[in-house]
Amino acid sequence: MSDSKGKYSSSAASQRALAQLDAELKRKLDRASARTAKYHSNWQTVNLNDFVDKFALGSTAELHGGKIYFQTPGSKLRVVCDVQGGYCRLQDTSIKNPSHSYLDINGNNANNEILPSGKQIGRKKPEYNKVTHFRILKREEM
Repeated sequence: MSDSKGKYSSSAASQRALAQLDAELKRKLDRASARTAKYHSNWQTVNLNDFVDKFALGSTAELHGGKIYFQTPGSKLRVVCDVQGGYCRLQDTSIKNPSHSYLDINGNNANNEILPSGKQIGRKKPEYNKVTHFRILKREEM
């Protein structure tokens, strides 16, 4: 088992420190923090180590602004972690529309849902976000 949580935590701390010197990055992190405060109670939780091992085994943490990416070379899946928000998402980079490229906690396409009647319909944005955002457990919760 890799220590993705440690990589995430140290990368997030460095980005938060950098944000004190970079107004644009600080603005992005503040917006992420506000979104998290508003919605995090609806999100499922994940142990980041287990999640990265399942979907991006052998990856390294790559910092890009307010995000940290874990992606195995040659894989279409990547775990996208928010620096300030304490959450992650699973993205299928082969899906061309970035706003519809996130998967559910099991790695399944989350764009549609199946009603009890068996009919398949598109998810509305709040429901899509609920099933594609995962709160990262704190170290003491793991």
